[in-house]
Amino acid sequence: MAKKKIGFYGKLESTANNKAENLYIIVNKFSIVFVVKHIVKNEFVSVEHFEQTEEASSWSPLLAYLQNNSSLLQNYYKDIFLVMNGNRLILSQTDAKDNLIAAAHELELVHGHKLDEEIYTSAVGKKHFLIYGIADELIAILNRYFPSGKWQHYASYFLGNVIDNEVQLRIFEDCFIVYIVEKGITKLLNYYPIDGEDQNIYTLLNSCINAGIDTNTFLLKVWGYEEGKHSFITKASPYFAAKQIIQIEQVPNAYSSYFIF
Repeated sequence: MAKKKIGFYGKLESTANNKAENLYIIVNKFSIVFVVKHIVKNEFVSVEHFEQTEEASSWSPLLAYLQNNSSLLQNYYKDIFLVMNGNRLILSQTDAKDNLIAAAHELELVHGHKLDEEIYTSAVGKKHFLIYGIADELIAILNRYFPSGKWQHYASYFLGNVIDNEVQLRIFEDCFIVYIVEKGITKLLNYYPIDGEDQNIYTLLNSCINAGIDTNTFLLKVWGYEEGKHSFITKASPYFAAKQIIQIEQVPNAYSSYFIF
């Protein structure tokens, strides 16, 4: 039902009286990834990846498994962040901070109605709000295991960054995020399922068309790229002005999407 996929460990310095690291718990569709970052040094220290089978109907087996098999959970941390990484989100200009009913309605207009869901919002810059939903069951389980955890959405960690003309891709096991910015203005943000090579190329280029950009003047910037596995990136790159693959020294390149905090 659950297994540990990978683990890379550095030296953790936190003690009960001197908490030097933060823990980020990224919740994907079928997996949970732990990332530890040193606050003062601004360096990533460790990563663990746990996954459950698609047949699992609840997160409980995976949470129970990692409680007994994680090498990171028993350490001290200054802050613990529960990071939702899913496509049920919108970027809105509506000030949703104090009006969750309006935020829920706006989310439903795009993604449809969903029962047993809690709505979260976070500010992005001065004009936008990220609105996203998390299943009540998932919140209850993770809050029970991590009562001090603070919920965020994965997208909140890169939205609002000052960039010029870029098409950014962040690749995960079963999906990829396309984020397009033109002259500092967000043109598109969307999640897409990983599919065959031709479909992935079409999805990427069609996203650029929908955003109304000329790819010949844009940088294609990619996190999570694996050579031999994500050939659609190589075949799509000639349509762009340049390509940049983000690499992290400590871990396999596939995990660079998790090192954005």
